[in-house]
Amino acid sequence: MERILLGETDIEVSRVGLGTWAMGGVLWQNEPDEQAAVKTIRQALDIGITTIDTAPDYGLGNSETFIGKALNQAGTPREQVQLFGKPGVNWNEDKELFRDMRPDKVETEIDNTLRRLNTDYLDLYQIHWPDHETGMEDMGNVMNKLYEKGKIRAIGVSNFTPDEMEELRQYVPLHVTQNQYNMFQRELKPWFEYAERNHIAGITWGTFAHSLLTGKVDAQSTFTDEDIRASLPLYQSNSRNYYLAAVRELQEFAHERNKTIAQLAARWTLENSGISMCLWGARTPEQIKEAEGVDGWILDQEEMEHIEDILAKHVPSLQNNQLNIYAPPERSDV
Repeated sequence: MERILLGETDIEVSRVGLGTWAMGGVLWQNEPDEQAAVKTIRQALDIGITTIDTAPDYGLGNSETFIGKALNQAGTPREQVQLFGKPGVNWNEDKELFRDMRPDKVETEIDNTLRRLNTDYLDLYQIHWPDHETGMEDMGNVMNKLYEKGKIRAIGVSNFTPDEMEELRQYVPLHVTQNQYNMFQRELKPWFEYAERNHIAGITWGTFAHSLLTGKVDAQSTFTDEDIRASLPLYQSNSRNYYLAAVRELQEFAHERNKTIAQLAARWTLENSGISMCLWGARTPEQIKEAEGVDGWILDQEEMEHIEDILAKHVPSLQNNQLNIYAPPERSDV
């Protein structure tokens, strides 16, 4: 699997990383399946994916626990795996999520994360969402404290606007930004452009537009109320049809190159400037094994332009990220 140094750090990562949001169960249609999750993580390691991205709120600790168990079973030396975590989303007794970057909570949270992962440090710690009830200086200071203690090797943010990144950088070095970006959702491209100008590495989440770009969703696919896809504009009947029309033509384009549409979507993402790596969300070994097909080829300029022509034919707008749908509320709202 292709590897790269993460921005200006000395951390070498696989350009495709394993995303573990769905395997935790919360906000997704499936119940958490520990056995499948462990097999998925071990399959990722077997195909050369050494970078794993997680967060405490992914299944309220489930994903982190599954990763710790999988790494213990695999016996992979810790220095050969890059573990990415995220502080800043807490939950109450009713399992309601909310933003919480209060320094004392973060220091407790990282110890719980390290315990579940069975490690004594994280390679990257990314503030999951800006906490507007905790000052940037306080957020920066606690991240710097963990960095200086050696509990984290690099500092990142997720879902921060350029203005928020600029403010945070007054208090702490910023190595990475992670944002939603894929063929269908481009509104946050300026956020990666800001990062690139300031030598901050870019990571994408939502690489497959929540399964639309895997070819496994059709007009008849349904989702329970507990599944976040039920509320996404991408999946509403008036818009799903034109995304699916684009998917059908993109599948033909991929098959001509002996690739799947998911492999094409990931490769396309990595060809974008400012993107160091993309996350491949998976909850079964078969889903992550497909990531092998991302390595060892590129899309040239003519092919990238042809993809744009396909999208322009079918999709009215690519400015449709709508992060408010995913964002947890502030503490005072829960």
